[in-house]
Amino acid sequence: MKVEIEMDWTVGRLIDLWHEQILRVDHEYQRGLRWTEVQKCMFIDSIFRDYSVPAFYFHLRESTAGGITNTYYDIVDGQQRIEAIYSYSEGAFPLLDPSDESKFRFPDFVKEDPCPWAGKRFEELPDELQSKLKSNQIVVYNITTANENLIRDLFIRLQGGTPLTAQDKRDSWPGNFTEFVLKIGGKKEVEKWPGVPLFRELVKGNEQRRRQLAAQIYILYWTMREKNEFCDIKSRNIDEFYHSQVGFDGNSREARRFEKICAKIHEVFSGKPKITGHYVIHLVLLVDSLLDEYVPGWEGHLAAKLNEFEDRRSEAADATKRRRESEFRRYYSEYGQWTQTRSDDGKTIRRRHAFFQEEMLKLLEPTRLDKNRSFTESQRKTVFFRDMELCQYCRMKGNDHKVSWKDSDIHHVLPHTKGGETNIQNAVLVHRECHPRSEQEVEEFRLWWQASQGHSLDSKSPKRSFPPPDGTVAKFEFGGQIHFGEFREGMLVLSGSHGKGFESFSAASKEVTKTSRNGWRDWFLRLPDELDWKLADDWRYQN
Repeated sequence: MKVEIEMDWTVGRLIDLWHEQILRVDHEYQRGLRWTEVQKCMFIDSIFRDYSVPAFYFHLRESTAGGITNTYYDIVDGQQRIEAIYSYSEGAFPLLDPSDESKFRFPDFVKEDPCPWAGKRFEELPDELQSKLKSNQIVVYNITTANENLIRDLFIRLQGGTPLTAQDKRDSWPGNFTEFVLKIGGKKEVEKWPGVPLFRELVKGNEQRRRQLAAQIYILYWTMREKNEFCDIKSRNIDEFYHSQVGFDGNSREARRFEKICAKIHEVFSGKPKITGHYVIHLVLLVDSLLDEYVPGWEGHLAAKLNEFEDRRSEAADATKRRRESEFRRYYSEYGQWTQTRSDDGKTIRRRHAFFQEEMLKLLEPTRLDKNRSFTESQRKTVFFRDMELCQYCRMKGNDHKVSWKDSDIHHVLPHTKGGETNIQNAVLVHRECHPRSEQEVEEFRLWWQASQGHSLDSKSPKRSFPPPDGTVAKFEFGGQIHFGEFREGMLVLSGSHGKGFESFSAASKEVTKTSRNGWRDWFLRLPDELDWKLADDWRYQN
């Protein structure tokens, strides 16, 4: 086999030889045309930008007919590129316009680069650009041999050796998102990219697969947070995100939160079996919602509950295979089968995640945070007057300092982040500058407040005791609902309790909240022949 490297070929010569059918395709071993129009456009665009064009491999052949010998070339490698060049030169399609994101999203640095060929067909290009394209030099390997098997062996080696994977190519793309994915997914050959512990230690698959998974998960996570929708995570979608996020900010709130979620999952699953890719996807999205919407405490059960979910999925898959019934049938029909079919389709991921989140929340039974973090104007006024305009943090320090309305804040005794509800029973009045901020201050105040629940605000002895006069109406706001009751024969009878009475405010509060608490600071009273409501604890200390 003889190989000659020729450096003087041009794109124009390729066009002419393809047109004259001197460049040919041996369909016995060559695949058909596969490139999409977008791929063709991107290749032509690369030529205009003077990017290096890979070498072409041709098999130089001769045929004799009627005493005339003709020379031609079989294309061993380069068919897709040559067809793209020729079809563009024939006006088959216009090139992409970087400013038009309807077909492909170019990175910002490409958009900013002059692009006089944008959106133009070949015949619409000025003469100098047509000439630039045709005069672009390429490298050609001309191979001469009569042994057809050598050519096929070369083709197999060129096509089926160890080519770059799609993710390998992305890892070399410019831009900050490339850096971020390498940081998350890891690349052991590079010291600065060890990968975060979740992907390095717990995610199944080789490095390229882990980096691709990291990119796919972030794209889903970002799209959910930015657009509240699920997106496809196919290879093309990943490529487009890389191109559009060249200016990605790895220190943005979303990026830092993503790293926090990864760290939380690693903390929960550290030392446990590795996690399959589809579970990592749904765990990231689940933990994202758990961090915002639920009280901490679910972390200790997450790994065990995921294992229970997997046991049910496995049982359902086996039952389906054996054509028998299973109480966990939906674990296959709504989740398991969709990890094998169109698994990177946005609609499929949405269907899987809806089921995953629903079932995992049932298994975890986390406590939901009160949706209302801020107190209403009405609640603020109630607490302001209930606490007699005194700063409760100052009272803890031994001082009775008045608070003006404009300088007042309302503080959650049990923090909202730990499940404290946004209601007047969990609220106290404080100066804005006294509002507990640090974890130590918050905990110190909570313990003092709990210890002081049985005492009046002015530390005097109670003047009255349970029960108030019959006919007194009582109300208690809890969980977004107002519960009413009335005193009959010395008992507090709650509405809807079928006549059941309670001998203390605390017993009535426990009936409503299912927890033990000081009911004197829960219930408001309206005594017979009175129009105003007053806190029960205030009523018992009044003269």
